[in-house]
Amino acid sequence: MVYLFFLFSLVSPFLFISPKNFHAPFQKGVFLFILLLTIISFWKEKKSKDQKTSFELLSEIQISYLPYLIWISCIFFLLGSTYHAFQLTKAISEAFLFQDADYIGISDILLSISKGEGFSSGYYSDSGKASYLHHHFAPGLLVLTPFVSWIPQKWGLAVAVFFVYQLATILWIFWAYQIAKKNLKTRGIQFLVFWVLVTNQLYLYRLGSSFHFEVLVLVFGLFFFYIWEQRKEIENTRSQFLWTNYSLLILSTILYLSQKEDIGIYLLLFFLPRAIKLLYNQWKKNRNTKQVTEEPSSTTEDRVTFRLLILIFSIIFLWFGFVFFLYPRLDHLQESITWTNVLTQEYHSAFKQVTGYKKSFQIFLELIISGGLGMIQMLPEVLGIGLIYATHIFSSRPWHHEVYTYYSYSLVPFILYTGILWIQSGKKITTTVAFFLLTCLFWKNSLDQNFPLNTKIESPWKNPVMQEEIQSDLQDFNQILLSNPKEPFPRVSKKTENSQGKTNPLQSFNANESTKEIFVFSQYNLSFFVSDKVKTYPIEQIKNAESICERANVCYMAIAPEFTDTLLWPSSRILEYKKKLENKMGFLVWKGKQIEVWQLPEKDKKTNR
Repeated sequence: MVYLFFLFSLVSPFLFISPKNFHAPFQKGVFLFILLLTIISFWKEKKSKDQKTSFELLSEIQISYLPYLIWISCIFFLLGSTYHAFQLTKAISEAFLFQDADYIGISDILLSISKGEGFSSGYYSDSGKASYLHHHFAPGLLVLTPFVSWIPQKWGLAVAVFFVYQLATILWIFWAYQIAKKNLKTRGIQFLVFWVLVTNQLYLYRLGSSFHFEVLVLVFGLFFFYIWEQRKEIENTRSQFLWTNYSLLILSTILYLSQKEDIGIYLLLFFLPRAIKLLYNQWKKNRNTKQVTEEPSSTTEDRVTFRLLILIFSIIFLWFGFVFFLYPRLDHLQESITWTNVLTQEYHSAFKQVTGYKKSFQIFLELIISGGLGMIQMLPEVLGIGLIYATHIFSSRPWHHEVYTYYSYSLVPFILYTGILWIQSGKKITTTVAFFLLTCLFWKNSLDQNFPLNTKIESPWKNPVMQEEIQSDLQDFNQILLSNPKEPFPRVSKKTENSQGKTNPLQSFNANESTKEIFVFSQYNLSFFVSDKVKTYPIEQIKNAESICERANVCYMAIAPEFTDTLLWPSSRILEYKKKLENKMGFLVWKGKQIEVWQLPEKDKKTNR
């Protein structure tokens, strides 16, 4: 039995390294195989009179082998997901799909933090100089900063996100095993199901492959819930250690809340049914004092839990007061594109739209399936997840409404934690139920064409010749930017030689001098390829060039007018920026086959100094 679940845990790692055209038939095959096992197991249980074997599935020898199988499974998961992450990142970058929103914007924030410039960003404000924390209050993302410092060429964020995804997946598995190993004969089947669920969790993968900082909720959510589960020991803790336990709980709460401004909302909604249940139990006890409705130990545990819930709720409300009322008044909020502004913006008609709410129940069922239908036994927690999901039901944002990509951050930690509680509860399930839960999981996964994502990405740019020319230009692109020229250069050739056979001075420069304060206003699909040694801004910020370029030695604009999505970013819009720069006496310093580099005039840098 253990070996069978071990093989099921390897399904996703196998999919990560296999061709995309193999995914659908393989997943359907796994689904049908487990469905067959469910039918056979049900038939055997009906035929057998001894139901004990349905609950105690693990023999002593299987229990002894289980830790090694878990380690092997995790190693395969690491290898498979690492290969998949590299191939996916490479494919997206080669297709020019790492664009200003949001990969470049987030990378820019992390680079600013690494340079000691705080959370300043040119991508999330009208002025190009405001803090990202006004847009999303997510100070916790700074833990990703070392990755962008150590890994060059803007690959740092991609590596960081997949690393956190891998780390979190393994930590959740081992926390579950830590709980289950205390009594594997009765809890073993729940752990085996959870093990397979986590390694094949669709919504967990969506978050891990989103290239968004919200993936951090997987680690900090686990830390919070792990400390929260230690509350049962607080009552028996000596007074000198009591403050340590409370401090850890407060710290874990703040770290979790710091991942994004709305985490506190989801935490409140999740714990609300639990708090109501505790209040009801207390009311019931007070109403009927002659009848003992709870064991003394249960009463003590409930009292500690309720007291700590009050503490958590108090921290959340204090956090809200700071984030939504105090902090906005500490700086000029009007300079930033705030969270509420974003939520009320209309989506371009070319994007996916919310067409109705008929799919809502289906999506909620899929969420429950992704955590194992057995978690329905944990009623207060499932109700809490339902309340969180209600924030998605009434959302007009299409990806948020359908819990797509990184928007699953609001739910995944709570789903996984409910799975932990399910194991901890010791609620018994039969072999048939275990197979049925996995049948539902692999059935859902087999219907999703983007699990896992295709690493052979078809380029959205219709002209392959143009894309080849862009790739050719990129070989000289950053060298031109870092060369810091002061005079216009010929517009027709990329490389020229002087009469003595020496290369154009653009190709030789002092790196230490030239990399000081070089700003580039870049076209949305070229920003990823701009060296991380210079500061990038979206091309729209050219309107604020005078104030932005005060802090720079030289400012450039990099464009490729023909290389654009004509629906969302028509060439005419890019050419308007070019024309405005020409009118301001900006000059062309280099032109490749497609990419043009323009230098902003000196007066834009000196005005108002």
